[in-house]
Amino acid sequence: MVQTEDKTLLIVGDIFVSRPDPKQAFAYVRETFHAADFVLGNLEGVVADGGTPWQKGDINVWKADARQIDAIETGGFHALSVTNNHILDFGHDGLAETLDNLKRINVKHAGAGKNIAEAHAPAVLEHGGVTIAMLAYNSVFVKGWEAGPEQPGLAVVRVRTAYEPDYRVAELPGAPPIIRTWVEKPDLARVKADIAAAHEIADIVICSFHWGISGGYEKLTEYQVELGHHAVDCGADLVFGHHPHLLQGIEFHNGKPIFYSLGNFTFARHNPDKGQELECLIARCRISGGKIARVGFYAACCDHDQSPHIHAGKEADAILSLVEKRSKAFATVFLPDGDGFEVRPA
Repeated sequence: MVQTEDKTLLIVGDIFVSRPDPKQAFAYVRETFHAADFVLGNLEGVVADGGTPWQKGDINVWKADARQIDAIETGGFHALSVTNNHILDFGHDGLAETLDNLKRINVKHAGAGKNIAEAHAPAVLEHGGVTIAMLAYNSVFVKGWEAGPEQPGLAVVRVRTAYEPDYRVAELPGAPPIIRTWVEKPDLARVKADIAAAHEIADIVICSFHWGISGGYEKLTEYQVELGHHAVDCGADLVFGHHPHLLQGIEFHNGKPIFYSLGNFTFARHNPDKGQELECLIARCRISGGKIARVGFYAACCDHDQSPHIHAGKEADAILSLVEKRSKAFATVFLPDGDGFEVRPA
């Protein structure tokens, strides 16, 4: 089934396009993307003309009009995660129309569907004898958004939170608590089963997680590490995350890469006052013999129009320094690699 010719896999983080010229959103990376064999990312929101706003209290709901799907088509994407905290902002109808728009341009999706079986089904891509299955999950969602046996919705991984007093609380009254988070066991079991099933049909299994804390929060939560490690231990060949809207560290667990947050690839609602960054990564993997053989990334950044550019030279080095700093706890090794960087375990 597997051919010996090497393949290229590219992965990006959050994508939300809303502009007069959606076909030009990825003009500066289009050549690179169209040269790749597999291109994945996270579609951060509804792309539809219809739908009814979901009542989320004081939280704004938003969407892009259906014409914005042209950006995904011309950008060269093959599959997208669609499970996040905005994909149901315009209800089940908005979700259904978004999925129909992706189907119309022949882009696969994972993480949402007409029922729980569809939501947990992987996006399966095949090219040149290599098959990739991408599973997608969401841990930052509104109650009621979970898919059910007969209810549309999302593939979710539920997380518990507890607050523990600082061990020096007697001498530091009022000190911030230690925040503990962990994944509910039934959802860990479901992820394990999903990965096992995906490996039955694919050479490479990738897990996408919408997780962490937005608002300029650079640190990892405990459950991100727990869940990333769990996915790898269950057989995932690569894990990538999104939602913090900034870059987080890169770790190798048992030899498999975890990109905790690739940042905003393009985000029309970019807001630096909320700690969102323009810098992002394009994960780049070489596939050889049906396996991920080399891992790295392009350093990228959005301009004032939210159009991403691949950087080189001093600009790329500045982004590398940012990633190195946030990966320090993992002792990950970064090496120059052509117009990008290679990433290796310590």
